[in-house]
Amino acid sequence: MTLPLRVYAAGSLRNALTPLLAAFSESHPLEVMTTFGPAGLLREKIEQGDEVDLFASANCAHPLRLKMLGLAHDTMVFTRNHLCIAMRNVPQLTSQHWLSALCDARFVLSTSTPGNDPGGDYAFQLFDRIEHYHPGTGRLLRDKAKPLVGGSMTHNVPPGMTAGSYLIRSGQSDMHIGYSSYLPLLLNQPDLHVVVVPPPYNITAEYRLALLNPVRSEARLLADTILSPQGQDLLVNNGFTALA
Repeated sequence: MTLPLRVYAAGSLRNALTPLLAAFSESHPLEVMTTFGPAGLLREKIEQGDEVDLFASANCAHPLRLKMLGLAHDTMVFTRNHLCIAMRNVPQLTSQHWLSALCDARFVLSTSTPGNDPGGDYAFQLFDRIEHYHPGTGRLLRDKAKPLVGGSMTHNVPPGMTAGSYLIRSGQSDMHIGYSSYLPLLLNQPDLHVVVVPPPYNITAEYRLALLNPVRSEARLLADTILSPQGQDLLVNNGFTALA
């Protein structure tokens, strides 16, 4: 009997990978067991001994660390993402330039948790880039931002909601920096206003796969499926950026 294929994947991949993995499982007589969550915390679980066949991270650092430690054999970039800002749809926020809104002391700004969740790392990279163009402003945002999700002791986002929509609707935040791949879930929501962070400020998030040792042929086949034109189309249809 073939053992299930065990996949750990960044939470931002849930909507894109769930149908892909279901189709893969149907095409191959193989059960796929998935765990979605903050990539940094998932990497820690792998280091602590969790048996995993394929790890899909929202950044390159975690798979490369696993390879350095001898826990992963191959790693490869498989998609990209960018940042957007979900705001409470009130004139006091939406009438401002997005950067002025982020700095407005009347409103709470949230991010994911840096270190545990790449989404938080990318948000803080955005603050660094803002600091480059507007000295003092990036430092202000670093001090102002509250890491409310993506950590071991932070809030769990209910199924079907994005972190931004959950935090805003529950009254915990007024603005949240998250991934542009969530735009299909955020747009056309009357209570939300969404800003795609423009160049030259936006950050390119590179997502990377890791094949864990010992490498199973089924895991390599799944990685190839994610990298295939069909897999890439599914990622693009879910708001991610194509590799090409």
